[in-house]
Amino acid sequence: MLPLLFVIFLILLLSFYLDIRSVKKIKKLEKGLSDKAEISNNIYKYNIAIHIHTQFSRDSLGKPSDIKKAMEISSIDYAFITDHDNDNFKFFEDEKTITGIEKNTPSGRLLLLGNKIPVISHPNNFEFEHYKWKGDFKEGHLYEIINIKDAIVWNKPLTIATLIKNILFWPFTKNLLRKWSSLIPLETWSKLYTERAKRLKIIGGLDIHIKAVYQEHTHGTLIPSYISGFRWLINKVYSRKPIENKESIMEAIQNGNLYVSINNFEGDFICKKDDKFFLPGEIALLNSTLNVSIKKEKTLKFVKKDSIPIKVTEKENFSLKLSEEGFYHVEIYEYDFKIGNIYFGVRPVAITNSFEVTK
Repeated sequence: MLPLLFVIFLILLLSFYLDIRSVKKIKKLEKGLSDKAEISNNIYKYNIAIHIHTQFSRDSLGKPSDIKKAMEISSIDYAFITDHDNDNFKFFEDEKTITGIEKNTPSGRLLLLGNKIPVISHPNNFEFEHYKWKGDFKEGHLYEIINIKDAIVWNKPLTIATLIKNILFWPFTKNLLRKWSSLIPLETWSKLYTERAKRLKIIGGLDIHIKAVYQEHTHGTLIPSYISGFRWLINKVYSRKPIENKESIMEAIQNGNLYVSINNFEGDFICKKDDKFFLPGEIALLNSTLNVSIKKEKTLKFVKKDSIPIKVTEKENFSLKLSEEGFYHVEIYEYDFKIGNIYFGVRPVAITNSFEVTK
């Protein structure tokens, strides 16, 4: 009896460790931060999902009507459908869905959003040869800095252990995907991006495939579901004026006016100088002020210059004068609890496109 109890105890202890496994000792860097953030009321924000697969891909079962219903439920403003090697979704396209394609090229895997905007897809997936990007990181391409599939295959043993842990916790949490975002090595991927392609604009891709369907009526049970996918990862796209057509949203995405949001994270990131506002992805004037406003507790905000942290804070709202030239972006991480300056259960919730600060 005692050996069995000891084994159960060890399993529970290991499961608890996996639940809070990302433990980081973090020193705050708050000198020079103001406690206020100035966010313009004239900035509009839209929920955009990209890299979605339907029944027109060989490895997905989702129907066009399933996507449209999920968009309505999840308040998705525009969705980019990129099926493998075809754009058959165009026959089902409406004013909120945009057809593109995903294909292999001599340089690696590429998305074409709206059959126009090239996205280097799976840049962090080094497991499969056809995913590895072998070409140049040309300006005009977007860089898929987060792809959910890449997070799963990046560390397969950890992915399997996390799933087993969530199965054990199921009676208490009712959530098999509890803390799935802990699998995203955003710090590593962000550094890779800066080293390889910091002049490219970033975007986040769902890469969602429907693998099973239980269908008794028009909208059946999907595994995984588009509704779940739209909670996992979307792009929050900014605009100075209301967007009313596909051309305008594609222009904003091409310009990188966005941040990648994980698990419905909400925040605002705007640069300002005098009466001018600069959106993520834009060139901001030297001595502009970066304004950050976050709507989530227990979060760490990292302001990075050329991928090096220059400010780290828990402040919900703050501003920072950008007095040196360079590429500045913000990464946000949530955590479960802290003891002193040791944070437990740290996992990413957002990353912005860079503000290129210049004279």
